[in-house]
Parts: sequence; C-alpha cells; structure tokens
Amino acid sequence: MLAADQIRRRIAMGELRTGQRLEASRVLARELQVSLPVVREALAALAYAGVIDVRHGVGVFVARRRPKERAFRLARRHAADAELHELRKLLAAATAERAARTRQTARRIEHLGLLLEERSRSLLGGDPSWFTRADLEFHSYVAALGGGPLQGALDHLAGTALWNDLSGRARNLALNRELEHHHAALVSAIEGRNPEGASRAAHAIASIEAVSSG
Repeated sequence: MLAADQIRRRIAMGELRTGQRLEASRVLARELQVSLPVVREALAALAYAGVIDVRHGVGVFVARRRPKERAFRLARRHAADAELHELRKLLAAATAERAARTRQTARRIEHLGLLLEERSRSLLGGDPSWFTRADLEFHSYVAALGGGPLQGALDHLAGTALWNDLSGRARNLALNRELEHHHAALVSAIEGRNPEGASRAAHAIASIEAVSSG
C-alpha cells in the first residue's frame, strides 16, 4: 500500500483525528517502512488533495474542511454538472501542461509512475472505493507537479460532491480502456516534457470522465 494511502487510512479509521498533528516525517517513514523522500511526496499529494494542512514551521495536521472546498460545495448547488466538468477540463489541461513544462526530479517521476501502477492494479481489484481513491491520488499528484492546488481541490471534490454515486462511476471508468491509455500517455508526456501531449491527455481524461458521470 502506498504511503499516502496508509496515512489516509489512519485518518479514516480515526487513528488520526481532525486537527491532530502528524508525527515528524522521519518517524512516519520509520512507521510506514518507507524512505523519507517517499513520505515527503505522500504528504505533498495529501496536502493538495485537502486531506492534510502543512503549516510551515509548525507541523502537519489532519485538515478540517477547507474554505475553498466549502465554496465549491456551495457553488455545486447552483451550477450544472456540465459547467463544473467544463471547468475541470480546462484546469486539468492547464495543470498537466505546467507539470510537463516544469523540470521534474527523477524521484517525482518515479512516484507518479507508482501512482499510475496503483491505479492500474485497482482496475483489477473489483473494489470501487480502491479505484476511486487511487484515481484521485494520481490526479492530486499531477496537480502538485503542476503547481495547481485549485485542480487538486476539484479532483478531491470530484470524488465527493460532483459524482453522487462513486461506486457506479468507478465501475464505469474502470472498464474504460481508452481512459487507461490516456493516463499512461499523461505520465509519458510529463516525463518527456511534452506540454502539448500532457494537455491533450488530461483534457481527454476529463472529457471521458464527464461522459461517464452523466
């Protein structure tokens, strides 16, 4: 299980409560039996997903619902699904393009590849919640690479407010092989520093997800 998933599970199980400070990264690395850089990457992804709050010089805390998430939830009541999907397509393409333009470290590319592998494994697992979690984790990390916290927030909400039936959506998306191809293309484009290719792949992913959720 990925380090980010282990931390997320601790939160879901109540081992880590809302507002609670997480242990130091070195302690987490030892407990999760992973390297310190892996823990740091996991925390970065969780921060962009809105799961934790990083307060520089203070520590890392289990997040309360963020104001921007509350704003999205309120907006959700007044906006059509099509409008939110269109916004997400634009943000996803722009974020992916920035991620590909940015020189990523080998460690970040490796972690992105691991997240893609986890998503691929979840396709075969038959567990909708596993697939949804792996999919959101992947997109949150792409947002982190592209410096797009807004995209990360939208992807987080995509798993809660935007799609009412996660299980049904997950099954539909898991069966879509074209979608799997575009995810692989997105990783290749970011690794190869191909902004246009990354933008196309991200836009295609968001477009397919919009149709599948309709």
